[in-house]
Amino acid sequence: MKNLRFLTLGLALIALLFTACKKDDNNGSEQAPQKLTLEKSAVTVKLTESAIVRITAGNGGYKVESADKNIATAAIEQNNVKISAIAEGQTTLTVSDAKGQKAAIAVTVESNIAPGERLSVEKQTLTLVNGEEEVNRILNAEHNGAYNLSFTISPAGSVSITVEDRIVNGNPDGKNLRVKALNVGTAQIAIKDNTNNQTTSFKVTVTAAELTVATATTEIETEATTEVRINTGNPDYTVTSSAATIATAEVKEGTRINHLDTPHKAIFIKGIAAGTATITLKDSQNKTVAITVTVKAKNDIFEVDGSGVVTLKAGATAKGAIKIPDAGTSIGAGAFRNATEITSIDFNNVTKIEGSAFWGASKLAAVTMRKVTNIAGTAFANCTALKTITLETATPPTIANTTTFFKVTDVTVYVPKNAKSAYEAIPNWKKLGTIKELEQ
Repeated sequence: MKNLRFLTLGLALIALLFTACKKDDNNGSEQAPQKLTLEKSAVTVKLTESAIVRITAGNGGYKVESADKNIATAAIEQNNVKISAIAEGQTTLTVSDAKGQKAAIAVTVESNIAPGERLSVEKQTLTLVNGEEEVNRILNAEHNGAYNLSFTISPAGSVSITVEDRIVNGNPDGKNLRVKALNVGTAQIAIKDNTNNQTTSFKVTVTAAELTVATATTEIETEATTEVRINTGNPDYTVTSSAATIATAEVKEGTRINHLDTPHKAIFIKGIAAGTATITLKDSQNKTVAITVTVKAKNDIFEVDGSGVVTLKAGATAKGAIKIPDAGTSIGAGAFRNATEITSIDFNNVTKIEGSAFWGASKLAAVTMRKVTNIAGTAFANCTALKTITLETATPPTIANTTTFFKVTDVTVYVPKNAKSAYEAIPNWKKLGTIKELEQ
């Protein structure tokens, strides 16, 4: 019986020890972390002010990070998150604790300046044709009579910005932004008032301009250069010549007429040799415009005496398309004999062409006689390339004899309206080829 009591006591002790061990095991296990919670998940703070958000539950060891410290910063003070506003905008604060729990605060920083006193512009959007300019008034930017503004243009180079005085009724009235379109596309202009960190912005849409130039035709002498202004277009430009042996061209800064003239681009065309070339200008929007260039031989190749007789200066060479000077009334005998580089002649005020004047001008293809009345023997002998003669006199000029146009055949002779029969009645004209009347 005594043994039975010992056995019962032993079993009770073993049960007690087991229960105690189990209890110890439960007490030693780690408890689940508390969820990190905040008093608020979103706050609005006035510029340069601060706000407090209380941590309502968590696991201690708190830290806070700002996604954009340029907008707002934060610090932990006991169980509070202290938020300091830096600049207008939005950011997110992330609070974490010792157990890795996290919670977020959405922060909006607003200006503490009344709406009617905030930095702004008169127009929120501008639409400009490339190359055009427009002003946008700045509002509420002045501080103690001074301005401290900076600008960010995105993308860079799309427009240019300059600040200028706004004048109303002859008196200063703040500032304007002068916006000039430089490239087709959309630009965002950000403005910052560095005195109080206020910002504002506006949008500029730039549309393609038509490509236009000052003139579509121009004349130039050999070795000379002329300038054709590009009125409107879309930089950058490229330029090509259909005949670089006659004229070349390049685009560069144009010559300003005076200090009020705006900077602009121009095509500089150089005459190389007499003839005609087409200069083609192309812009960044693939728009094109053509300029017809007539290059004439330099007038200093001519000698005109007191009687109006024209001869070739000593040592000079007549090339390409030539026009007789206004003072010339007759071409001296043999004056341009064997001038094999002449391609066309405008006789201008000439009335008389002496013998052998153009004998052997083998490349001469066309002549225009506006006032010619007499053509001497062999004047155009051996001008085998001559195929077009244009006359502006109703009365046919006198041709000395059959040698005047020796070896010249198959010519088209253009004569004034109703003068065809008069020319056909003269054998020396009729035998040259076909006579046609000019259209009025």
